[in-house]
Amino acid sequence: MSRLLSTKDINFIKTLLENDSKKIEKIIIKKGSKDLRIQNIVSLAKKNSTEIITDKTERFEAYFYPKEMKDINFLETIIIKKKDPLLVVLDHIQDPQNLGSILRSSLGASVDAIIVPKDRACHLTPTVRKVSKAASEIIPMIVVNNLRNTIKILKKYSFEIYACSGEANKNYFEVGFTGPKVLIFGSEEKGIQKFLASEADEKIKIPIDSRLESLNVSNATSVILFEAKRQRI
Repeated sequence: MSRLLSTKDINFIKTLLENDSKKIEKIIIKKGSKDLRIQNIVSLAKKNSTEIITDKTERFEAYFYPKEMKDINFLETIIIKKKDPLLVVLDHIQDPQNLGSILRSSLGASVDAIIVPKDRACHLTPTVRKVSKAASEIIPMIVVNNLRNTIKILKKYSFEIYACSGEANKNYFEVGFTGPKVLIFGSEEKGIQKFLASEADEKIKIPIDSRLESLNVSNATSVILFEAKRQRI
């Protein structure tokens, strides 16, 4: 197993207990703590047979096994086992705050995996894990050598590809997100590379007030993913 990491974030611990409690090795709490949030954590831990250690200090901490990045072979597992997968491709997102936020929104929107390039892109850093509030430990992140080739492979498996760009003519709420879908989001500075956007079946945008140039990539991702979630319920 991976080396243990620790966190004192109650939301992080609660999310991991609710979704993948086996990832938590142990939780340390102050003996006799009356904090209702911590009591809730203790209840969840006991329900999942997670080890709880009481401590006389003010300490509150959980030790967990961090999720590792997956490789392109993991895509086969998703394609075979998941019905109508929803995948997110991030074209060279480099800001860990943005990636952490995107992971959190992706968990809420039931995304099956996030695909990122090997080079010039943020991966699972401590900041990403912290901002994601444990979504980083639940949603698979797949690292690939070539995004364009990966998109071509997915198209062969009947995935519809949508590139999210402010230059698109069609609004995001005018398309259907049911069935196997891939949503591509571009980097903070350059957006989606042209050669990658050219592989998309359609380009979509979020209509915004003309006084605002664009949305932050994590905000834009959240808007579109939750529309996809709404349609797929």
